[in-house]
Amino acid sequence: MKCVGCGAEIGLTDKVCPHCGRKNTETAGYRSDMERLKKDSEKTKKKIGEILSENIPIVISAFCMLLLLISVLVTIYVSENAYSFRENAKRKESVKQYDEYSAVIRKYLDAGDYTGFAAFKEYHNIAHWEEPYEDLNLICDMADYYSSMVSAVEEATMFGPEARRYDPESDISNCHRAIQRFYDEFDYRLSDIDSDPYRDNIYDMKAKADIIMEVYLGLDEEGRKSYFSESSIRQEAYLEEVLMND
Repeated sequence: MKCVGCGAEIGLTDKVCPHCGRKNTETAGYRSDMERLKKDSEKTKKKIGEILSENIPIVISAFCMLLLLISVLVTIYVSENAYSFRENAKRKESVKQYDEYSAVIRKYLDAGDYTGFAAFKEYHNIAHWEEPYEDLNLICDMADYYSSMVSAVEEATMFGPEARRYDPESDISNCHRAIQRFYDEFDYRLSDIDSDPYRDNIYDMKAKADIIMEVYLGLDEEGRKSYFSESSIRQEAYLEEVLMND
């Protein structure tokens, strides 16, 4: 604004003109309002400071609780996903160690140790359905069924009425299902087996399964044909008679 006395430029908050010394009465109301607002602002700042000072312990406690909650959630997440983390790490490692693992697998297959092969594959979480192990896809599936059958027959035979895993009837049902799954899968995928690079190993696996059926269950070739032609109930009844020594 301009001074009424000399016409020079002066500020709204100037009480007198710095050029002519005339009192600036025209902005007295403005200066009064500014002083009041300044005092109110100082009071507000002081009040806020007091409130913050009084609530610092609460704020700190809330912050600590938040950190604790985050820590608990992270721990829960890690715990629930620890298995997945480990398995993913194994899977990646199996790709890196392809040459080494393939050599070990070859030894298992050459030795006809299909349960050992299946255990090795499972332990290292080898993804046999994709590169670089995709050529093992079929034999891995068959080895899993074979291993389940061997385990179920051996447990039912070894423990009989003193069932370890379930109870005698459940062990018999488990044994029956494991046998049926292996032979059903073999028959169902026979055309794929005949064109598979591990065809000879899978047929050897089947031959070993036949031997198990004969040694443990008394089912030679004719006996197996008769067994598989029966209903599931009759098959379980036969297994119960043999394995439970009834």
